[in-house]
Amino acid sequence: MSKFINSKTWTGGIGTGDEIASIGPSLGISRRKSVEPARVKRKSGVVTYFSDRGYGFISSGDNRVFFHLSECEPFDTAEVPVGLRVSYVLTEGRGGKPAAKDVQAN
Repeated sequence: MSKFINSKTWTGGIGTGDEIASIGPSLGISRRKSVEPARVKRKSGVVTYFSDRGYGFISSGDNRVFFHLSECEPFDTAEVPVGLRVSYVLTEGRGGKPAAKDVQAN
C-alpha cells in the first residue's frame, strides 16, 4: 500500500497497484499548462517630436511618452519621421516617468 511520508515522498511503485498515473494531479504536473509566454499588450500612437540627439515623444490620446532611438526597430536612417504611426510597449523610464520600448512602425 502506498503512503505519503512527512517529506511527501511517494512510497508506491510499479507492480504495487498504486501506479503514478493514478495520482497524477497530486504530483503538480498539469497537462493544460501553456508553454507560450504571456503576450504583452502593445499601445499605438504617433511620433510628435524627434530630436537630432536620438530621442523623441509619442502621443497616444492625452498621453505623451518618451522614447529613444535605441528602443526602435532598425530604420533606414537614424531619424524617426514626425507623424509616423508606431506601436510600442509601455515601461517605466527614468524618474518613474512612462517610456516606450520595442517601438515599431505600423
